[in-house]
Amino acid sequence: MSDTKPESPETIPFYVVEDIETMRTLSNPVRWEILDTIGAIGECSAADISKYTARARTSLYPHIQQLVEVGLIYETGTRLMGKRYEQLYRPKARLIGTRIDQDDPENLDYHTTFANALARMLARRHERAAREPGVNPRTKQRNHHCGGHSVWVDKDQLAKLNEMIDGIWEFCENSSPGPDKQLMHIGLFLSRHIPKDK
Repeated sequence: MSDTKPESPETIPFYVVEDIETMRTLSNPVRWEILDTIGAIGECSAADISKYTARARTSLYPHIQQLVEVGLIYETGTRLMGKRYEQLYRPKARLIGTRIDQDDPENLDYHTTFANALARMLARRHERAAREPGVNPRTKQRNHHCGGHSVWVDKDQLAKLNEMIDGIWEFCENSSPGPDKQLMHIGLFLSRHIPKDK
């Protein structure tokens, strides 16, 4: 519980970033990891983010400040930890998305950078998790998976695939910390195949 808590907007379930300047702020895997962590655990401090990301707290501050400046996370107050006060943060939204504009070269360049940043973040998480005991990558009891598939779909199958993805996002939006729960990371790429001669 924070000792001081200035008024700040409530966290919304989903927010789509459309302006290129905010997108540029997100073209870094550390900032995506910070956003993802705050979205998952809720109001927290830099120390909490450090614990969940395994990144040095001092290295997180510049990235946190940039996310505050563009309005993707809010400073919500402080709490006393030992002999000092910690700044607390809350996300603008549980899930953050971006909109592709095919007519804007800057926008398309950003999304390429974003995909690379996300891939690096997921690879780092995979490496950390795979080294821990208790990893079960197969069967119905799996708690870890890394893989990709290429599939052929018609319009009806694509609609069904998107329904399944929507179900995953809805599950993510409604998740919250609790007793006997563990934090899991979900990453997903869905991309059209464009033949080389096109």
